[in-house]
Amino acid sequence: MAGLRDYDGKIVIDESEANKDINYINDARAKLEAAVRLLDPAKLDRTRMEGETRVALESQLTAAIKKIRAQMDNCASMSRYIKDVVAKYRQIDREMAERMRG
Repeated sequence: MAGLRDYDGKIVIDESEANKDINYINDARAKLEAAVRLLDPAKLDRTRMEGETRVALESQLTAAIKKIRAQMDNCASMSRYIKDVVAKYRQIDREMAERMRG
């Protein structure tokens, strides 16, 4: 999330840059979802594999999918966090504007 500094050196949240970050994260998550679909062990051609090879491959694919899904969860968490930060600073801005008016 791109942060700028004001004249006092305080960090300023740039909402449009935060939204760009969210879009990048959402794009990454979509690519991870596509990877999970490609790696689905159910799509293996089991007729071409025998014994331990098939079991080992299924095991590795399942482990990889688990890691990818963890990264997907991280993407969702990051998006929520960025949205929460933007909302928090938007609220702070509103409160400060009200104080300045009143």
